[in-house]
Amino acid sequence: MMERESQFSALTPEKKSKPEKKGHTEQAIKESLAEIFGKEPIQETPDSISYLGVRLSKAQNRNDEFVPQRDKYQDYINDKFSLELQKKIAVSFLQGDPILVEGGTSIGKTTTVRKMSSELGWEIHYCNLNGATDVEDLMGRYIPNPHKAKPEDPEYIFADGKVTSGLRQEEGKTKVIILDELNAAAPNILIRMHEVLDALERSENVVLSEDASETVAVNKHRTKIIALMNPPGKGYFAREPLDPAQLRRWVYQKETTDLSPETFSHSTDALFNLVPKTEEPSRESFLVSPQEALSRERLAEIPGMKEITAKYKEFHAAAKEMLKTRKLAADQPQTFTYDDRMEPRRVRDFVLRFYNGDVNETFQNALRYYYSNKIELETDKQKLEELIQHVAYIPAAETKRKTLEEKINPESALKDKAEKELADLMASEKIPDAVKDALRGKETMLSPDILEQIKEAKTILGQDFLGPEEVKSIFDLEAETPSIPFSREELERAKELGQMLILRQPITMEQMNDVLSGKVKDDKKLLYSVDESTGKPKSDCWYKDEKFWKEEKPEAKWALVSKEIIPDSTSKNYLQQTDTLVEYLQNQVFKDKLMPKQYQEAIDEYTKAKANITEIMKSDWKKAAEMLEALNLTELCRQSPVEALYDITAYFQTTGERLLPNRYTWTKRRGSGGRLVGVGGFDSGGVGVDSPTPDDSNDFLGVSFSRSL
Repeated sequence: MMERESQFSALTPEKKSKPEKKGHTEQAIKESLAEIFGKEPIQETPDSISYLGVRLSKAQNRNDEFVPQRDKYQDYINDKFSLELQKKIAVSFLQGDPILVEGGTSIGKTTTVRKMSSELGWEIHYCNLNGATDVEDLMGRYIPNPHKAKPEDPEYIFADGKVTSGLRQEEGKTKVIILDELNAAAPNILIRMHEVLDALERSENVVLSEDASETVAVNKHRTKIIALMNPPGKGYFAREPLDPAQLRRWVYQKETTDLSPETFSHSTDALFNLVPKTEEPSRESFLVSPQEALSRERLAEIPGMKEITAKYKEFHAAAKEMLKTRKLAADQPQTFTYDDRMEPRRVRDFVLRFYNGDVNETFQNALRYYYSNKIELETDKQKLEELIQHVAYIPAAETKRKTLEEKINPESALKDKAEKELADLMASEKIPDAVKDALRGKETMLSPDILEQIKEAKTILGQDFLGPEEVKSIFDLEAETPSIPFSREELERAKELGQMLILRQPITMEQMNDVLSGKVKDDKKLLYSVDESTGKPKSDCWYKDEKFWKEEKPEAKWALVSKEIIPDSTSKNYLQQTDTLVEYLQNQVFKDKLMPKQYQEAIDEYTKAKANITEIMKSDWKKAAEMLEALNLTELCRQSPVEALYDITAYFQTTGERLLPNRYTWTKRRGSGGRLVGVGGFDSGGVGVDSPTPDDSNDFLGVSFSRSL
């Protein structure tokens, strides 16, 4: 991530036709940071209080019996846990969103809300939703008129319930409705609260069916709603999980069941005046809320918004998939989802409110708040954090601002600039010779980003890296070189699993044979069925007219390929090998990591089709072979015949080491006879190409793993 100081000018100079919001100018953001960092985590002014940077306005009218007395909270300890909890609550209060905090008893949920309200002068309207509470307790009921003095006075009057009194707007007041023990509430109470929450969200009136359908005007920025509950199960009597329709209406925050030993130790020491009551938080704990939120119209003006939004959509889908496959929150009894409607809106509103000049930091903070904070275990949060780090916009290295010379004489300036860049590249020792050769021939130049990726991959994989330089040397091809789609972590895992990274290029098996005729290291021919004297396939070569020999070419892509067949894949038929591929994906390639969506969907497809293919294989192996070839898992994880030959050949020509010298890999293509093609057995006689039926199995036929995404 770029340094914050370099990203304060977040809105492009060309957009100055619209007036700057004073809370989002470069100077205003710097002043906000200077005001927050290095000072107390809770800062108070006559009109507001900020909780780790999230500023809430005090009520204008603070003298009311429902406002908690501040002196009752003198012993409140602002340890790191409590500071974080106050910040989380403050974010939703500032946004006007209802917040649901789940956590163990005695961690300070209710006390924290009351303490904050006492400081802000906000009213508390408290409702405990245990089994003895009914809807009228919340919304109101008719009671005998205690003020009846005359015959014409009504016998009964309507008395507001706690929720209704909290919803009614009064000049200068801010109100907090606390719904305690939410998951102990009766179903009719939860249904009634659906209606209240929906009305608040849409800024509509709440209809009091309890009082002749009176309508109450509501304002979510003057009425804050917070629900509290203990975890369902886990020893808490009569606590049931909430249904998804209820939970999606809340900003759900999962807190610990028990305080950590560190929190307990600090709070105890603070009570005995051994340490300060307020623990010093890290700089990263602060979240700055500028004086004014951005308008929705200005979102598109933020550089990188389009790119980072695309990354966010990928993240959301991946996070949902992790929940679905129980790779997150597997032991949390309160199930939840990442809602397709609510989460994007909340993230957008967070960006509008907390945009600080760094779009990456702001977006990632939003994802931590709305996604990570639903998770209890730190190990699960770390899994999600790895995904969050990929939600980032990486701007081009070059600035778009023109120099004076470019403005006066643009053609000359651009030419001089290009010549200087080329000279710098040619002088660099980091650039492969093949790339320099391409530059001298005025071929397409690799971007600095791709060159850096190549350097990193080569450092990690050593001789198991075959890039554009090797491709040119072996096949005499000017390589088309896309970005490497694998992270450093994925490359390191590939190294552990004995895989190589290879840049494939469009070339047929027939063309490879022609190019390498007489040039194969230590051998006279590339393929076993090729005549040594002519360099062409022998007359009895079964595949010389096959489409996979004459027409099919690999795409110009990077691929991670196992150098040998994967463990336990021999002596198995094609279907059983597919089971082995699934286990290899789950337990090796993506062990302790998120399974990419394409692979998980492919596994699900195979799981559904497996029984049917098994039955068909007993009576019609050709049909079974066709179904196996069509599987997405086959396409994603196996080589085609041309890819297998390409990989074997490139590695041997580069390192002198033979891959699959006494094994065949079963590929993802059928020959014209319907059999699935095997490639391997690479000895001094050349590479063999075979075609077993899918129900075959033997100890020399396994499967190599291959992935290009």
